[in-house]
Amino acid sequence: MGPSQPPRPSHFPLVRLLQLIVLLQSERCPNARRMAEICEVSRRTIYRDLAMLDEAGIQVLYRPDRQGYQLARSMLLTSPRIEEHEAIALLVLTRNWNAHEDLGLSRAAGSAVDKLLQALPDSMRKNLLALAEVVGDSPSPDATKAEPTGIHSLVLKSLASRQQVRVWVRDREGEPAESTKIAVYRLSRIDGQWCLIGRSSRDCSVCLIPLHRVERAESTADAYTIPPRFNLERFLLQHRSPAEALNPAQVG
Repeated sequence: MGPSQPPRPSHFPLVRLLQLIVLLQSERCPNARRMAEICEVSRRTIYRDLAMLDEAGIQVLYRPDRQGYQLARSMLLTSPRIEEHEAIALLVLTRNWNAHEDLGLSRAAGSAVDKLLQALPDSMRKNLLALAEVVGDSPSPDATKAEPTGIHSLVLKSLASRQQVRVWVRDREGEPAESTKIAVYRLSRIDGQWCLIGRSSRDCSVCLIPLHRVERAESTADAYTIPPRFNLERFLLQHRSPAEALNPAQVG
């Protein structure tokens, strides 16, 4: 018989529980399969570990809309640490946004990145500030004029709170705008246009609405959840372009 293999660290319950906490804090809603693969155990073991964490007062929440788990906000041990390459990516992208295509958010994004740079460790901040001089540390003239419209601001706020939005949409030029209440599943840029994708009360189905067709918007107090089975790629296969946006399509 050959020599027995030493046990892996993740085979020790305490080590595995710590590993799960780190994973839950560093990844966005990992599911049981992902956690089982990382810890090299079965999903049944993962479920037992999650129950053990809950019994110990470390609350782990299941997110049906993402089909994964996350630590309760109060359970986060430390603030997530941003890596230098992540900060570089944010800096370069925000300095090169097109002011006409960013929903009026370029100034706010640039301001947020500037604050982030000041909060970084000294060595990393020095490198990033040097890079900022090269890629441009001030927005373009167009960007300074760009502000989110009332419609953009309302839509973004409603998406964050998962509340339906009532919008007035002009389907075709010369026709009056029609009202519908929409539970937005995605705000995506498709074929060069920002589009709302979600369930419309007018059509009782999932539709795609180019944001430039929205003439007016109002917030509502009606909450909604995004169906776990919703898949943006599958939905878009049923629409060749936003020009066909207002032909409703059921998502199977």
